[in-house]
Amino acid sequence: MSHVPQIRDLIMKRRQLMASVGLTAATAVVVGHKAAANPYRASPPSTWDRIALTRKLRVGAALLEPWYFKDILHSGAPGSVTVGTDMWRGICPVLAADLARTLEVNLEIVETTWGNAVTGLQVEQYDVMFMLESTPRRALAVDFLPVPMLWYPLGVLADESISIARWSDLNNSRYSLAVALGSNSDEYVTSVAPRANILRFRSSAEIIAAFQSGRVNGGVISAMAADIARVHIGTGKTILPMPVLSVPGGVAVRKEQDNRWKEFLTAFVTRYYNTGKMEEIYNTFLRYRGVNADTAVSLNRQDWGIKQ
Repeated sequence: MSHVPQIRDLIMKRRQLMASVGLTAATAVVVGHKAAANPYRASPPSTWDRIALTRKLRVGAALLEPWYFKDILHSGAPGSVTVGTDMWRGICPVLAADLARTLEVNLEIVETTWGNAVTGLQVEQYDVMFMLESTPRRALAVDFLPVPMLWYPLGVLADESISIARWSDLNNSRYSLAVALGSNSDEYVTSVAPRANILRFRSSAEIIAAFQSGRVNGGVISAMAADIARVHIGTGKTILPMPVLSVPGGVAVRKEQDNRWKEFLTAFVTRYYNTGKMEEIYNTFLRYRGVNADTAVSLNRQDWGIKQ
C-alpha cells in the first residue's frame, strides 16, 4: 500500500505530459493551417498581390514639368487629379489616375526626387515610377518595362542668336550652352560641339535660370520642357536640331519573380501611346500652361521631322 501514492503520482504526471504533448500538437496544426492560408508569412507579397490586398496603388512623383506638377493654387482648369488634399497635373498623375480606375483601387502619390527614385522603389515606398530613364546602372537595381511610356526629343531652348538646323552647327565658340551635368545631353553635346562654351548644371530649373539671366545662349533640355519654359519666362524659342535625338520615357518597377504587374503595365502604357491618349493628356497640360499645342513639339515621333 505504501507504493500506491507513488504510482498515482506517476499516473498523474504521465497524464499531464500527454495533455501537454496533445496541446502542442494541436497548436502546431493551427499554426500550420494559418501559414497555409497566408502564403506571404515567410516572404512579402508581390506588387500585384499587394495592390489587390490593400486596394491601393502607390505612384512615385518627382516634380518636373510636363511629367509631374503639384498645383498648390488648386486652379480649376481641366486635367487635374486630386489625391487627398493635393491637386496634381501633368502626364504621369493623369496616367496614374486612369490606371487606378482601371484596377478599381485607390491612388496614392508619393513625392520623391529623381535622385531617390530607385531607392524608393527598392524599399517599397511606391509601386511604380513613371518617366525614369532606363540607364544600365539603374537596371541593376530595378526593372524597367520592355517598352517606354512615351518618347521625347532633346531640344534647345535658344535665344535669337542661335539659328541652326543640325546639332553639329552648335560647334562654335560664340555659343554658350547649358546642359545637365552627367546626362546624356551633356555627353552628346560635348562630343558634337566641343568648341562651344558648355556650362553644366544639376537640374533643368538651373538651366532655365541661366538662360533667362543671359549666362547662356541656349539650354539643352527636353523639347517639351523648352516649350513650357519659353512661354513661362516670355522669351526664347524651341529648336529641334537634326538628327532628332529621341529619349525613351522609362517605367520602373521593383525586381521580383512575379511578372504580372510588369506585364499589365506594359500593356497599359503601350495602349495609351499607340491610341494617342498620351498625346491628349499632354496637350491638356499645355493648354493649362498657356502653350499652343499646334506650335509645341509633339509626343508623336512621326511628327518630329515636321515640327521644328
